[in-house]
Amino acid sequence: MASVLKVDTLKNNLNEDLLVNGYPRKPGQVIEYLSSPCDGSSVTVGSGTYTFPNVTAVTASVLTYTDVTGSNITYTPPAGTTRVVYDFHYAMRWDSDHAISHWKFFIDANEVTYARFCRSGRYPEDRYSFVWSIAIGGSANTNTGRQATWTTAKTLKMQWRSYSSGNARGVHGTTYWDGGGSTQFSMPILTIIAIA
Repeated sequence: MASVLKVDTLKNNLNEDLLVNGYPRKPGQVIEYLSSPCDGSSVTVGSGTYTFPNVTAVTASVLTYTDVTGSNITYTPPAGTTRVVYDFHYAMRWDSDHAISHWKFFIDANEVTYARFCRSGRYPEDRYSFVWSIAIGGSANTNTGRQATWTTAKTLKMQWRSYSSGNARGVHGTTYWDGGGSTQFSMPILTIIAIA
């Protein structure tokens, strides 16, 4: 019979925690890395199993704030997490020659107001990443998204809108392709990183 060593907590010679309940604990270490294309797949990490959104089509321009398809995930970080990094990678296309859009980021129903941004340009078309780092501990701050504690599931998501019908753009697709005008679907990728 093979020998099995099971360790829940591991300390170094300075009595610092290196491993707690199976998770790394050196400050700044990645505890878990959760990432997938938004294809409806389920991914299992230490904190649980997460089913990613299933995005299958280009989103047309909207004039009121609307959830960005693929950007939603309900997440509970492992114990000992001091920071959660949210990374949403997505494509955008122009529908009007001067395309302008406005963007918000939410933790549950609370907008992280300092995360607001605009994208604008003449004929803009590219893949972009929105990245926000959420601190855990201390006093909660809606402006930055800091959480005093985070021990239950919280929903992270983005919302967007076009500036006007004359400054429209779309999400998850192209305007041009292979030397001509052609809409091609481009699937987003969502990544969550928990840091000790």
